[in-house]
Amino acid sequence: MKRFVMLGVSHKYAPLELRERVAYADRRIPAALRTLREQCGCDEAVIISTCNRVEVYAFCAADDAREKLLNQVAADHNLKPDFLANYVYFMRGREAVEHLIRVCGGLDSLVVGETQIINQAKKAFLIAQSENATGKSLNALFLRAFSVAKRLHSETGISEGQFSISSVAVGFARRLFESLSDKTALLIGAGEVGELTLNYLKEEGIGRAIVVSRTIETARDTASRYGADAVPMELLADYLPAADIVITQAASEHPILGKNEFRAALKRRSHRSMFVLDLGVPRNVAADVNNVEDVYLYNVDHLEQVVAEHTQARSNELERCSRIVTQEVDSFLEHFQGFSAGPLIETLTKRAQAVKSAELERVSARLAGLDEDGKRELEAFADRLTNKLLHTQINGLKQESRRADAAESLRVLSRALGLEDDAAQTAAQPAEAPSPPPLTEKQP
Repeated sequence: MKRFVMLGVSHKYAPLELRERVAYADRRIPAALRTLREQCGCDEAVIISTCNRVEVYAFCAADDAREKLLNQVAADHNLKPDFLANYVYFMRGREAVEHLIRVCGGLDSLVVGETQIINQAKKAFLIAQSENATGKSLNALFLRAFSVAKRLHSETGISEGQFSISSVAVGFARRLFESLSDKTALLIGAGEVGELTLNYLKEEGIGRAIVVSRTIETARDTASRYGADAVPMELLADYLPAADIVITQAASEHPILGKNEFRAALKRRSHRSMFVLDLGVPRNVAADVNNVEDVYLYNVDHLEQVVAEHTQARSNELERCSRIVTQEVDSFLEHFQGFSAGPLIETLTKRAQAVKSAELERVSARLAGLDEDGKRELEAFADRLTNKLLHTQINGLKQESRRADAAESLRVLSRALGLEDDAAQTAAQPAEAPSPPPLTEKQP
């Protein structure tokens, strides 16, 4: 169980300026996963990178797993480990297992109960699977986390109202304008978060919506479902002056809008105010745009007031969710730890059965005149005796597998029982479990 480890950076402990520096672009994740496995001693690894968190989950036997993961994340983003260490959190064993389940259930999100994180976690898991970076351990953990997330949202009211970063963002804009019916919203980025944002804007009666994307086909596909206009990214400067509300969440490692773009847009719109909500991490809008008169720039960290009100209203549901999470973690660990004794039990049982068969053959040769009923009774007696002798030993192995130091304990027992060395080594690992089917982004 101690091999489950996690190192992360999130909105709870790190400012946006740092989170955007450690964010992994999708294209960089495969190489990072290979490094974790080849140089950091991780048997398995998954990287979740969203606007509010970057977390590395691994199945790793190294005692210095924290230092290995910290050094690697720092190296991936040209940061000094000592500096990054001030903002990261590290978990091992049960704590790491519970954290992933809470993350997938939206219980650790900026907007408690939001459902976008489950799709983001599934996407991260899918990338890791495609790189052969997961195995039986993280497969079992992530699939359980996805299952628990579904249970939390179906059995509690934690996600009532479909709260998400997108819904809170639109609510934030609604607070600043008396009405949205005469306003134009410019949405930069047409991914899942963008489409959700557009949906909320339409529900609030936005007068006009414009979708901007790097590929016009993507923009058109999203815009057509919501009665919006589609614009390619190269025409952004032409359409920016029309926007009263600008919401960005494009995947970009550098800002795509700065002071000059907004000053030019304000001049063309006679300096009518612009509300800008930057949901990108890394940020899509340069921070100094906030100094431009008539531009009101907000980012994900500015949503805290709305989020605090939302979290307080759901405190009772959080308690229910916590009880479910505890039950599910206990169940997962009991099932997972039971794997570790499996190979040893199998070896012990095979040896006992071999001895039984050899002794039956020897006795049967000496009792050649025994009739068929007598032979069946003799075999039944041998089976009962073997099972009774194995019962105590198998129960003892199962109990040892639940100890925190199960691997070492099982190795000692293996030597004491005279089993082969390869069985003892296998006993320290979870038994082979059927591989789960590959996830797709459409899978519930």
